[in-house]
Amino acid sequence: MIKNYTRSRSNSFTILSTILFLALLAASGKAYVTDHVVLVIIDGLRYSEGLGDPTFEHVPRMGALATEGALINDFQNDGDTYTSRAIPAIWCGAWTDINTFSDPDCNGSSNNTTELPTFFEYYRKQLSRPAEDCVYTLKALCPWKASLDPDYGTDFWPLYHSVGSTDIDVGHETEQVISDLAPHFLLMYLADVDSKGHSGDWDDYLVAISTADSLVGALWDVLQADTAYAGKTTLLVTNDHGRHDYDFTGHGDGCAGCRQIQLLAIGPDIQSGLASDIPRTIPDIAPTIGELLGFTTEDATGTAMLELLDPTAGIERNVEVMTPSSISLKRLFPTPFNSELSIEYEMLDSHLASISIFNLQGKQVWTRNVSSRGEGMHTLKWDGRDQSQNGLPSGIFIVQLSNQRLSQSQKVLLLK
Repeated sequence: MIKNYTRSRSNSFTILSTILFLALLAASGKAYVTDHVVLVIIDGLRYSEGLGDPTFEHVPRMGALATEGALINDFQNDGDTYTSRAIPAIWCGAWTDINTFSDPDCNGSSNNTTELPTFFEYYRKQLSRPAEDCVYTLKALCPWKASLDPDYGTDFWPLYHSVGSTDIDVGHETEQVISDLAPHFLLMYLADVDSKGHSGDWDDYLVAISTADSLVGALWDVLQADTAYAGKTTLLVTNDHGRHDYDFTGHGDGCAGCRQIQLLAIGPDIQSGLASDIPRTIPDIAPTIGELLGFTTEDATGTAMLELLDPTAGIERNVEVMTPSSISLKRLFPTPFNSELSIEYEMLDSHLASISIFNLQGKQVWTRNVSSRGEGMHTLKWDGRDQSQNGLPSGIFIVQLSNQRLSQSQKVLLLK
C-alpha cells in the first residue's frame, strides 16, 4: 500500500595522476560534497512566467536562488510535451514506453508504470537504500508507479507519500518527511500550476506560480536549517513541459512555449552564478542526480550535466592542507569564455611552478612554466588552444596552478 508519509600533494605524484584520480572519484560519485538530492518538478510552468523572465516577477525566490546557484539557459522538453510522457522521462533519464497494470494500491484500478527503470530504482538497488530513504511527495490519490523491470521493479520503488489536495499541502508534507525521515533522495511534485493554467483563469495561474515559488524558497530554507541537510544538499528545480506561446491554457505541441522549460540547480557542488548556454534536455536530469549520489542510470539516454558540477569540490573541501599555501589561484575571467581566458594567480615564493589545463578526462592539453615571473600577483592568458595551437572544442576544462608541494584547481567553461 502507498504509505502517507589548497590540498597538499607528494612530490611522487605527477599533475596528471592527480587529475586522473579526481576524474575517477567524480565518476564514482565520491568526489562530491553532496549526499542529499532534492528534486522539485513544477508541472506546466511556462518559461516566460518562470525563470525565463529576467525580472523574476512571479518567481522571486527561485530568481534569488539562481544567483547563488546555476541555470541552464536552453533546457528543453525534446519529446512529448505532456505530463504523462515527460514525468516518466525525468524519472528514467530517457523517453520511455508506458505500461498499464492493475494496481492493488488503487483498489485494482488501472495504473501506469514505466518500461525503463527509474532513478528511484537505480538509487535504491545500487546503493542498498530502504524505501524511507527515497521519497516521492505529491497530492495524487493514486500516483503513477515506477517500473516493473525484472532487474529492478517493485522491491526498489520509492516511498510514495501521497497526501493532501493542493501544492501547499504537498509543501507542508514534504517538510514533515524531511523532519521525520531525512531521506537522501527526495522528489516533490507540484501540480497546481498546470491545473490552474488549464482552467483559463490568468490570475489563478499566476497565483499558482507564486505559490510554487514560495514553496521552493521555503523548502530551501528548511534544508539549510536542518543539520542533516545543510551544506551537503543539492536542490534541482525543473518542470515537465511549458504551455502554448499563443495560448496559456494548453500545451502538447512542439511550439517554443511548450518545449522551453527551466533547470535551476543550487548546492555545494554547483558553480555559483553560472548561466550555462550548453543545450540540455529532460533526460539529462536523472544521470546528473546519479553523478551526485553515486549510482549509474544504466538505460538512460541523457548525460550528466557536468558543466554545472565541480569534480574537485569534495577533495578540496575535505583534505587538510598541511603547509601554508605558497601559491594561490585567484580567479578565472571571463567565465564562460570564448576566445581568451585570463588566469589570475599569486606566488609567494620562488619555487618551480606551472599552470596547466586539463580536460575532464584528465588529459593535459596545455601548460606553461610560470616560475620566472617571480613573487607577486600575475595574470596569464590562455587562448583556448592546445599545446600544438590547435583549437579545442567547447567544454569544461580544469585550470591547475601547481609547484613542487601544492596544487590548486578551478573549473572553467569554453564556449565557441
